[in-house]
Amino acid sequence: MLNINAKAFVPQSFVERAVTPRSAIYRYHFILPTHSVCDTSQAEAIFNNLHTLLAKRWLCSSFQGGLGEEPLQLFLSSFFDGVENVLFSGRRLNASSAILLSRSILSLTSAMASISAFNEASGFLIHIDMPRESRAEIALRLRAAWDDFFECVCEDFRITSFGYACSSYGTVSGRRCGGTFCHYFFLSFASCSSSFQALMMHYTRSFPFPFFRVVQVNAIVPFICNSRIPVCTVVSVGEKAKEKLLSDGKCDKTFPILFCPFNVSETSRSLTEFDELFLSFLKDSQSFWHRTFVVHIDIQICNTPDQEIRPISVWDMIQFIAHLSEDTATSVLGVSFSDDTIEEGILLNVPNKEGNGCYLNATLKEILDEGKSLDIYNACYGQIPAYIKRPMTYIQFEFVHKEFEKWITTIHEPIPLTRMVFADAADNFAKLKYYLRNRTVGEKILLITDSQGYIFAAELRTGSIFALPKCFGDISGPIKNTVFEAMLTSSFRGYLACIIVVEDILSFEGKDLREMSFSERWQYVEKMFLDDQLSRPHANTDQVVILRTSYARFDKTEQVLKHPPLEHPTLGLVFVPQLTQNEGKKTLSYSWVPPESITARFLVGKVEEVLDTNGEIKRAWLQVRKKDKEFVFYNEEYADYSLDAHRLLESGFVVECLLRRSDDGAHWWEIIKDYDAAQGKMADSYDFVERLVHVPGLTYEEMSWLIKAHSFKCGRCQTVSDVGKTNPRHQMYWCQKCWEETGHGDCLYCGRLCCMGKIDVCSKRFYCDSCWGVFYSKNVNAEIGYVVSPPPNASFPTQVLTRCISLLIDAINPRAPTNDVLELCCGGAVTRKWIKNKTTCYIGFDLKSSVVEATTELISSLQDEIPDMSNYDVICADAFSPDLWTHHITKIHSRQFHTITIFAGFHHAFDTEKKIRHLIGSIANTLVPQGIFLGCFFDISTIYEKGEITNDLFTLEWGDDFLPRNGHHFFISIQDEPKKKMNVISIDFLVAVAQECGLSVIPEACLTFLEILDNGSNFTKKFSKGEKDYLWAMRAFAFRKNGSPQINVLHKANDTNDEGR
Repeated sequence: MLNINAKAFVPQSFVERAVTPRSAIYRYHFILPTHSVCDTSQAEAIFNNLHTLLAKRWLCSSFQGGLGEEPLQLFLSSFFDGVENVLFSGRRLNASSAILLSRSILSLTSAMASISAFNEASGFLIHIDMPRESRAEIALRLRAAWDDFFECVCEDFRITSFGYACSSYGTVSGRRCGGTFCHYFFLSFASCSSSFQALMMHYTRSFPFPFFRVVQVNAIVPFICNSRIPVCTVVSVGEKAKEKLLSDGKCDKTFPILFCPFNVSETSRSLTEFDELFLSFLKDSQSFWHRTFVVHIDIQICNTPDQEIRPISVWDMIQFIAHLSEDTATSVLGVSFSDDTIEEGILLNVPNKEGNGCYLNATLKEILDEGKSLDIYNACYGQIPAYIKRPMTYIQFEFVHKEFEKWITTIHEPIPLTRMVFADAADNFAKLKYYLRNRTVGEKILLITDSQGYIFAAELRTGSIFALPKCFGDISGPIKNTVFEAMLTSSFRGYLACIIVVEDILSFEGKDLREMSFSERWQYVEKMFLDDQLSRPHANTDQVVILRTSYARFDKTEQVLKHPPLEHPTLGLVFVPQLTQNEGKKTLSYSWVPPESITARFLVGKVEEVLDTNGEIKRAWLQVRKKDKEFVFYNEEYADYSLDAHRLLESGFVVECLLRRSDDGAHWWEIIKDYDAAQGKMADSYDFVERLVHVPGLTYEEMSWLIKAHSFKCGRCQTVSDVGKTNPRHQMYWCQKCWEETGHGDCLYCGRLCCMGKIDVCSKRFYCDSCWGVFYSKNVNAEIGYVVSPPPNASFPTQVLTRCISLLIDAINPRAPTNDVLELCCGGAVTRKWIKNKTTCYIGFDLKSSVVEATTELISSLQDEIPDMSNYDVICADAFSPDLWTHHITKIHSRQFHTITIFAGFHHAFDTEKKIRHLIGSIANTLVPQGIFLGCFFDISTIYEKGEITNDLFTLEWGDDFLPRNGHHFFISIQDEPKKKMNVISIDFLVAVAQECGLSVIPEACLTFLEILDNGSNFTKKFSKGEKDYLWAMRAFAFRKNGSPQINVLHKANDTNDEGR
């Protein structure tokens, strides 16, 4: 019989297996840093030997409670409840960093052969899909994944041990938080196990928890439970970078990768070979990971440019290598570029900054001494957050790049709505059906799914591709072989949360939808039951979710503007036409951003204090990118800011500035946000900023008009114009041009809208038929022959002036309408004549207030003689002021005049040529067609020719260089009155300027005062020689404004109905 001690000689595993398999599992935990160091020394050849780990108490047994299910569950709960994404140095004292469950006892007294076999056992490393950011809540998810893993492996007695470990990237042991954390399950097999390939296939299909990859590793326990990085990789890009890298240092192994930027198939084939070789190295290595092995990855560039193909980004290669490194628990210590291989947007390593392992022309020793690692999860490239990017296989790499190249040509950016494109946009808005949506602020991407429903994306700006988690929300099934246009933006639900907003669909399940109209394409999106951007009901643990945007009809523009989605940033609107993609090869989509919200990004060139602000206000000088990628100061412009608002801002930062404008057209910049160099923001180009500044966007009022453009489309010529009216006969809107072509328009004189009439041949202005009749009418009620009596004791010039003006008005009256009169420098002498002329509207201007008052009293005293419904007014103002016509006349008389006169002071307008041209031009513009301009002046040329400057009536004086030409002046004294300065009026120049302005001379009215009096009657006074000279020098003039009604000719407009009425 066996004695009681016989059990002690029976192998423990055999006894426990007979009772319950779980009772034979021994529990161990590791106290190791999650961030391993790179140590290539071989001073401790057995550093990872289990005896060493046990001796240093880095591997500890958990013996509380003995063997059994309940102690095991207590051990697991205690461990996983305390797991978090922080460094070991930031955890509580003696906290466990990894666990190991073994089917045999591990102790210092165990046999060396047993320990060696345990050290050398191969196994599988499983990279678990868990949140990777620092301080993420992972305990519950990790424990759930562990329970599934435990159920799969605990009953398989080929497995000698299994466990969990964590590693971090982009951090150093001195920091408590930050970096990227990767979580792994691992298991090892006995040496007599069956084919590892078959086992890997079995477990890959069996694991129910999410994971990235399962790889086979030799000596799995020392590999993963290690205070040193077992394998670190150093990448060189290009031949020059390789030579520089190896000039100071030697690597243990080199793997070449052929990178063909314009040949994705060749590049994918090279990645396949590298992937297989690297995994074979981990699987077949006999080193047992006693030290850190440095692997050199040599990216050899085979550059054969192809202008029709967008090149593959070298960053995609770095991403592939970094993701492979994460899957295999190795580390990328650094990537070395040369000057000719580094791409724009790749941020180089910055001192005292972690996680950025990119260098320019660095040696191996420099990279090893730096002691950093590439944190691909937090690396900045382009504008897509790296933490949402997932690894992809080399097969997926090739597929996504080919799909991206296929569809990239169909993507068009909307045209910004500015005043430069306003006319074209109005025409398109009127003729095409448009849908609108909120303009999402973010980065444009192409969203692609493959035949298995995996989701990928390509950033349009950089061409970089990446995989995404399954983030379509609660749709019923996977979306396969589909391509979307989308925008990636940040979510307001969390500081790391992102949203991908689907804006269009290009292909559905392999079917090209570009031949369909937009509304037909969008129906495919709506039938997928994607969550709407306005109401997302759930949260997402992957930090990214795909939603669809909301489109509205064109008439809902104001509603869309007032109720934007509250979960992600939007700014302005996007208008999409109802066209197929092929019809829209030249994009007809438009985007609108309110002018007060337009921003630009600048690089801060230098920062200096603003004087007299006590250092509270600083000035940042703004720089932009030129075509050669160099930065230059933007037109010596700057932005002042408060030190409290941007305390850390310094030279080299990128600032986002708001464009501000004043009413006079000046602009300035206001800083609203700043970014340091590590955040990967790029300054805008010089041309981009120039367009923002010098091509103004549309205001809200202009945008409101544009939205209604369809209501202003002419039904006759199909053009867009808001100057028109509905034709009552055809019941459709007609533009003003069509109204005019058919004999309709808005009368300039009387203001009637869309009435029958004709266009003036000369001025091209429209007048109704009634007004044309007025222009050719005569004042038949005028009292012809009435002569205004001069004031008592009036001087000779005043006597002849009042009589000649009265006679001149009688002479003009039969030739032109005189019912609407403007008199400049009126003086009040002939106001009674206009009343006797039965003029219905009279406006006089004079600079002397006494004259204005006297004339006003005269008008009041003659109210009984003024015709009914008439208007007589006298205003005190300078008749030759440049703003007379815009600030005075237009306010009191909004229409044109029949007759304009100036019988005194005309010489004041001849100070300068500019002044007289402005006066004659304004008079011509203010007259109706066939209107009359009357006046008189003292013609010095007649006296100058005689050479007599003194007589019994007047005396003349002039300078030695005097000539009777414009720009000269003389002095005249009449009947011993004080001398008056008068400017020379050249009749030739007056006629020439008048003709330029569309005024023609009336010869029969251009007489001297002597001729006018001789032609008149009832004036028998005998003149002295001096009086005759004066009457001969005083000259009247008369001009008629050219103009006549144009004969209407009907034109066909775009093959539409051309009936006139």
